[in-house]
Amino acid sequence: MKPSTYSPALRRNVEQLIKSVSKNTILPRYKSLANNEIRTKSGPGDLVTIADEEAECALAEGLTALLPGSKIVGEEAAAADPSVLDLLSNPEPVWIIDPIDGTANFVAGRDAFGVIVALVEDGITRMGWIHDPLSTRTVWAEQYQGTWISDQRMTVDTRVETNLSVLNYAHYHRAFRPMPSPLGENTYLGSAAHEYLALVENRLQVSSFSRLSPWDHAAGILIHKEAGGYTATLDGVPYTPADTEQRGILSAPSKSIWDQVRGLANEANV
Repeated sequence: MKPSTYSPALRRNVEQLIKSVSKNTILPRYKSLANNEIRTKSGPGDLVTIADEEAECALAEGLTALLPGSKIVGEEAAAADPSVLDLLSNPEPVWIIDPIDGTANFVAGRDAFGVIVALVEDGITRMGWIHDPLSTRTVWAEQYQGTWISDQRMTVDTRVETNLSVLNYAHYHRAFRPMPSPLGENTYLGSAAHEYLALVENRLQVSSFSRLSPWDHAAGILIHKEAGGYTATLDGVPYTPADTEQRGILSAPSKSIWDQVRGLANEANV
């Protein structure tokens, strides 16, 4: 194991910041939103709320204070000005923020929503956090340091390798619709945060997405990788946060399982 680049205090302070913003900014709005506190962005299903905007501002202020000189790429800031994504190709530290992942669930009063934060440096995800405000649990990972919930190290279970029928999966990419019969139950959570949590808690084994938005995936892919999982774009290229080309991504417990599941994809839809 390589030594950590960052102090344990930074990791703990980021976690406490996320929990504080969740408790004081996000949860008071849960099931209490007025109609004028919800609007659409790119389309009817692409929602943003006052809680998203206030939480992103609070997180951005706190994170840059914890790491002076760092920059911010937030989902809502990028929606207003896509050029902020260019920061992900720069060498300095960049925080990627999804203030409420699963906003549609949040608006509807469903419990699958979360906060995602990643720290990227030199174009590589160095640390990542996913926090579930309702259960108050946080999963975090640091490059070469493993994936953790509290003091429990998380490990992806690869024992399903010889029996794909026990795989629970969540597929959002059209290449896997309809999914052929070899796999088990299909579960749609409507939240990347909760899907990556489910992957490292072994409640879900496979997931795929069409869009590579960095706020959805930068932290989760590191968390899954440090727990022993394998993720790559559908054309087999390793993921990087600056890769926002909409070519799809697939996560599985191992490269072997990834290859088997990737072979089930409908090539006409890739």
